[in-house]
Amino acid sequence: MLIVEILLTFFAYRNGWKWLGLLPLGIAFGIGLILGASGMDPSDLGNLIWIDVLAIIALVVMLIKKGPNAKKTTDDTSESSKND
Repeated sequence: MLIVEILLTFFAYRNGWKWLGLLPLGIAFGIGLILGASGMDPSDLGNLIWIDVLAIIALVVMLIKKGPNAKKTTDDTSESSKND
């Protein structure tokens, strides 16, 4: 599942989300790290798979929707040549 999250993060980053595409994976990793360091029983960690599922859902939504830094599809050069 980690490989899927890393690939989705990579494609979200390239889809225009830049550093915002890193947030779902970072948040999921951070929550897992905190819960693991707090002394939670390893058998209980299996119940927290929903954290990874939420991260994957967030990344899929980022892939479907273009990011705020996505390249504009308008052709600015043609508009400037019309004005000349």
